[in-house]
Amino acid sequence: MIIDCHTHLGASGDDRAKAIWAESRRIPEWVVEAYLEAIGSVDSAILAAAPWEPEGLQGNGAVARFAREHSNVVPFLVIDPASTTALADLTRAVEEQGARGIKLGPIYQGFRPDRKQHFPIYEAMQRRGLPILWHQGSSFVAVRGPLEWANPVLLDRVARAFPELKMVVAHLGFPWIRETVALVRKQPNVYTDVSALGGHTWVLYNGLVEIVQYGGQDKVLFGSDYDACTSAQMQAALWEAAAIPSGTHLPPIPAEVVEAILHRDSLAILGIDG
Repeated sequence: MIIDCHTHLGASGDDRAKAIWAESRRIPEWVVEAYLEAIGSVDSAILAAAPWEPEGLQGNGAVARFAREHSNVVPFLVIDPASTTALADLTRAVEEQGARGIKLGPIYQGFRPDRKQHFPIYEAMQRRGLPILWHQGSSFVAVRGPLEWANPVLLDRVARAFPELKMVVAHLGFPWIRETVALVRKQPNVYTDVSALGGHTWVLYNGLVEIVQYGGQDKVLFGSDYDACTSAQMQAALWEAAAIPSGTHLPPIPAEVVEAILHRDSLAILGIDG
């Protein structure tokens, strides 16, 4: 079994698709077809709403609808922890829209994740058994987002306060890969994924070396970040990264490590059944 733990609906630059959604709340057929083709090499996928587009085609409404119509898709929806309606929004996301997890992106949403004013929403997520998928890393799109709030180290305080809250740091926390490795090795319920690194083979290789040498390879989940790349492209990228040391004295990435990442049951790890 292969699970892609990090995808988006895509169509980021498709103005026509966005207009159709805005006018009719209909996901265009070509967007559906492209997404299903992109995850065709995996058994199931987590489909996350986008923190940078909470109301648009990649937002909560579209993701919830798509997941209702495709049983192999697990919806993660976005809420704003800094909002005065955050707790009510969380209840709606779960009870009305079927959220199985939450996607947060402080650099996009403009909040510092370790501030105690956000702790009630984390407590509510922990109580409901809702995992968090964090975009806790850099972004060249969120030019006005505070970069210092995107450092994965800030999540250590959250993990200490909520030890039963499952969390995933996306993209190996790039560029803070070593900080992410230290975090996931330290905190039992914090994981990371390799998503969006399919086009950055050298970065991916070095990140895998860091986490293998630090003994945290069991905390790495498979993800693509479609439409950054497809699930199949990300699988190939892992093997390409593992092949870099061939014929050199560079540290190896054992094949069994790649196989384990590809076949790790992310849904079970995150407490998501079915």
